[in-house]
Amino acid sequence: MRHRKKTKQQNQKQEKGGHRSRGGNAFFKKPKRALTGRVQKKPQGFAFIICSDPHQKDAYVNRHEARLLMDGDIIEYKLHRDGKGFCAEILNIVQRSQREILGVFKKTERHPYIETSGGDVFGVIGDFLKIESHQWVLAKIVEYPTQRNPALVSITECLGKELSPKLDNKIAVAKYGIPDVFSEKVLRDAEQSIQWGQEELINPSPQRKDLRSSPFITVDGEDAKDFDDAILVTEGSQGGYTLYVAIADVSFFVRPKTELDYSAFERSTSVYLPGTCIPMLPETLSNDLCSLRPQTDKLTLNAEIHFDRVGNVKSTDFYEGIIRTSRRVTYNQLHAFYENEHKQREIFKDLTTPLTLALELYHKLTEKRKERGVLDFDLPECQMELDDKGVPTTVIRRPRYEAHRLIEEFMIAANSEVAKALRVGKASALYRVHETPEHEKIDEVNSLIRRLGFTQVLKEISPIAFSKILSETIGKKGAQTLHQAILRSQKQARYEPSPKGHFGLALMDYTHFTSPIRRYPDLIVHRALKEFILKLTLSDKFTEGVDFVSLGEKTSERERRAMDAERFVTRRKQCWFMKPKIGETFSGIISGLIGKGLFIQIPEFGTEGFLPIDALGGFYQFDEDHMCFRKRPGHTVLSVGDSMEIQVFAVEVEEGQITFSLFEKK
Repeated sequence: MRHRKKTKQQNQKQEKGGHRSRGGNAFFKKPKRALTGRVQKKPQGFAFIICSDPHQKDAYVNRHEARLLMDGDIIEYKLHRDGKGFCAEILNIVQRSQREILGVFKKTERHPYIETSGGDVFGVIGDFLKIESHQWVLAKIVEYPTQRNPALVSITECLGKELSPKLDNKIAVAKYGIPDVFSEKVLRDAEQSIQWGQEELINPSPQRKDLRSSPFITVDGEDAKDFDDAILVTEGSQGGYTLYVAIADVSFFVRPKTELDYSAFERSTSVYLPGTCIPMLPETLSNDLCSLRPQTDKLTLNAEIHFDRVGNVKSTDFYEGIIRTSRRVTYNQLHAFYENEHKQREIFKDLTTPLTLALELYHKLTEKRKERGVLDFDLPECQMELDDKGVPTTVIRRPRYEAHRLIEEFMIAANSEVAKALRVGKASALYRVHETPEHEKIDEVNSLIRRLGFTQVLKEISPIAFSKILSETIGKKGAQTLHQAILRSQKQARYEPSPKGHFGLALMDYTHFTSPIRRYPDLIVHRALKEFILKLTLSDKFTEGVDFVSLGEKTSERERRAMDAERFVTRRKQCWFMKPKIGETFSGIISGLIGKGLFIQIPEFGTEGFLPIDALGGFYQFDEDHMCFRKRPGHTVLSVGDSMEIQVFAVEVEEGQITFSLFEKK
């Protein structure tokens, strides 16, 4: 989802028919056909359409037209000029994003209704007599809004006067229309997979290689439940290396055009919310058949990549396999092993050679990564621990060890080699596409660089240029704000049937191959690899009747839906965590500035809040050119990267707002 801060005057202009984009045709390609996009509805009632074609800018929808839409809906539309901008003429609502809604029930003498936090209003039918006014409710949508009639809903659950932290995930599922229950047909298909797996393990296909004697390991986080990739590094010829990446053979179990396949496509991705996971596949598959648990025979699809001594790929083989992972290793354990911690050295002494070779190969690939100019952002990640009521008890910075980067680099290598093979074989598949940023975005980044006082600027749009800026500013004042801005300047990565390369990874060939348990595009890639590269016969040709352009658009949309839901719940959890801390004092860092005040981040929690300009005391003037506030009269200057002592003043969970006040020593 794209977020841009707007002034009050800009919002008023939009309400009168103005538009978000400027410059007319310079920003838009004239569409030859109807466009498809996702609705981003605003609390004020109007909306924007985020086009599935990344070359098209967002289109505006006024309040009157937007009343028929719901946030997240997929629509077909045409663009029309209106002054200097464009608005959307809605042709068709392709897919409704929500099947149920969350809102506040309000009783009136004539027409009871439910109002959502987004400002939408729904009429209520059915039994509601026992529900008190101003209680939060979940309701199933019975009729969507039309030109003549408002939307109607039937209340399914009363949640009470106040929402509790334990309801956060349920709220997100309703808000974003995320499927979270598998049908009986889907579960039956999953059970059928058990028999297929047993038969293949007892009497494997002739082309399936037996690698059960090889010491594969899985490397995941402490709390991981599914293990879909395993690795092994051995010594190659002439001082080189051989990397084996074994991925759970999900496509063997999830057959095309079955109920299980349709369900996986409908979800398109697993959704990871704090404290839980809504899986793409039933647990029979995700936590059992396709989870590479230690000391258990498992079916895999393998990439065997041969490198020379400096990390160049010499050749790659792909094949179906059977493996038996020797260990489940966590990132913390692998980190301790590489740090020569005695206990872990003893535990994994039988794996010393492959783990040492893995580290050597990783260092070679890291050098290649630097040469390409991969975009590495210095942005902290936090993880939460929740109690049984869904309340965060601790929020800590997530460590990022060399062990994390090692596995990431090996997965990137496998993804790239698979993409290359599919491209050369002209296979019908989905590629992971990340295109070059637009010039206007680079101008904005350079403007920020100057305002923050950095001397380097982006003189060209290339991964090397971006990478240099990122590496040279790490640890400097204002670096986090700059890195966030550079991240926002990038185009949204997406799935497409055309290989267009990955700008952020500085790779010409890239796809997603390594996580078919949790991503539908990876499953498509596995099928393509088998059918077009390995020349294996499937029971049904998976390409028949498939529109790969539409497939890429829909899986990309559902990926964004999952990301939005994850951000939504994470922000709620941050608010719940800070709510008991109202009045407490923390050290914060200015992370952003606008005319109305300052955004302050508390580094130890990775939580951001807002400090209104009025709370500073005295008169401060906003200097946009130098990205700072100047006190008048006086010499006090507040700029991005400065430290401040602040107090938590207010927390509004439903609005996702944390407000700070200035701490003043007495």
